[in-house]
Amino acid sequence: MPPKQRITREMILERSFAMFCQEGMEAVNARSVAKALNCSTQPIFSYFTGMDDLKNALEMKAKETFEAALKNCEQDGEPLLNVCRTYLRFGVEQPCLFAYLFMRPGHELGYSVLKEAENSELVKSEAAYTGISVEAAHRLCIDMTVYAHGLATVQATKQHMTLMEELDACLERVLALLKA
Repeated sequence: MPPKQRITREMILERSFAMFCQEGMEAVNARSVAKALNCSTQPIFSYFTGMDDLKNALEMKAKETFEAALKNCEQDGEPLLNVCRTYLRFGVEQPCLFAYLFMRPGHELGYSVLKEAENSELVKSEAAYTGISVEAAHRLCIDMTVYAHGLATVQATKQHMTLMEELDACLERVLALLKA
């Protein structure tokens, strides 16, 4: 009977994801993960076909983390402002995940909150909340998400650190200006 694996797939994923969150995807390699788990690289390759397989699993986990944040965003008040706040907060609280999901050079922006602006539900909710046309709400969603992306990028890259309360106020001011 072969010895029982003391390192599980879940342990590998959790430790790799923690490294990804703290240091970025580039810090995740077989040796660094094995060292963090105090094991050889063998368990990693017994659960994953290679590092690309592990990194794909980590990317899925990052997307799920972001989607969970969006699902848990505040439901009261203006829908667009809530989505933009959640996106911005994700950039502040998870800079490595944010950079990986939304700032990679040459990476298709298909998985960004900018796509959320194309989401008819958000546009419809914003139109209903504000009393503006769907077309105006669509344009407002695009403009606000571009602004929120810029703010989140500045925060995630630590070019200028600002308190979340100040960032919320920025979003509110710009939204008011765009509505005017």
